Amino acid sequence: MSRVEQLQQALDEVGADAMVLRLAENVLLATGYWVQIGGLGIAVVPRQGEAALLVPEYEEPEARGSWPGDLRTFPAIRFDGESAPAAIDRILRQLAQEHGAAGGTIGYEGSFDSVAPPRLDGEPNAVSGGTQALIRSTFSTEKLVDVTPALEAIRLVKSEHDLDRLRVTNQIAKLGLDAFKEHAVAGRTEAEVAAAVESAMVAGGHGYEGARTVRAYATVLSGPETAAGWQYFLHRARRIEQDDVVMLELGTCADGYWSDHTRTVVAGTATDRQRQALAAVLAGADAALAAAKPGATGGEVDAASRAAVAAAGFEQFPHHTGHGTGFRYHESRPQLVPAGEHALEAGMVIVTEPGIYEEGLGGFRWEDDAVVTAEGGRLLAETDYGLD
Repeated sequence: MSRVEQLQQALDEVGADAMVLRLAENVLLATGYWVQIGGLGIAVVPRQGEAALLVPEYEEPEARGSWPGDLRTFPAIRFDGESAPAAIDRILRQLAQEHGAAGGTIGYEGSFDSVAPPRLDGEPNAVSGGTQALIRSTFSTEKLVDVTPALEAIRLVKSEHDLDRLRVTNQIAKLGLDAFKEHAVAGRTEAEVAAAVESAMVAGGHGYEGARTVRAYATVLSGPETAAGWQYFLHRARRIEQDDVVMLELGTCADGYWSDHTRTVVAGTATDRQRQALAAVLAGADAALAAAKPGATGGEVDAASRAAVAAAGFEQFPHHTGHGTGFRYHESRPQLVPAGEHALEAGMVIVTEPGIYEEGLGGFRWEDDAVVTAEGGRLLAETDYGLD
């Protein structure tokens, strides 16, 4: 079943006549196209018939490469003709009439508290009063239904196309992970290391297996503060010192598909205790991946990871063992947490990120992305290096 067919099935289940999607991640879900400017790419999916993608006219060549269906364009940016708001209003009214949805029940993205950005990522858009008023006006209705639960459920299991693009995203992330290993040395600042990671990914990622737009979000922490590295940290102008523990948190987005990674190294020579800590973390990750089979709950995966870390003589910090990823940096499901009830399904993409944090030792976390299979979690990218 295609994504559009899945969305149409969801419309049938909630008794809606069409849905209007304006968040970049959901336009990508429906059409495979990652819009440039938030709110200026819209997907309209009727309960029956062909879905439509609306984009600014200058995006048409790229959109055609991703979406073979009904594509409608409008002027944007320029002011020597019809305005973008007027054109969008006109096109939505046309689609409402063409699909017999005028006066009907229309689905919208009503409950997305977190959203992924479009390609111009400085200004992600929200679906609030303005979008709701636009839908009510153009579809001549007061009957709106929130289709967020259906969208979240459909996004959980990735298609073969999604998995292929996520593999590419993870391979691009590996460029940054390898650059981190190379540049996390004494004398460099945390900010310099983060810049080197992002530079390697942007330079090497554009064009990698057809990737059009790559975004990298690296943060680096070093020294004794890594013992609190379970927090979301921000890199500084601090210079890495000899034998410091150095930790990288890395988000990667390639054409709208996301990955999430962490690596830890030592800028010099690790102690025996530090090697044991990383070995315990890797054992926890391996146990989580082995448990990540269809039917397993997030709680069971979490418990397997914690048991492996405990068997190695350490305590895994009580942040989550992992979470879903793919259409967003952190997806809402599944959550790999103590007593988590989310059941895994084949084709879900998860991350595992067990961590050990001790004063005087430092923080050690290792995070990778994997697709759930009958044999357990299959990694989408790997690195081959140790602490030193």
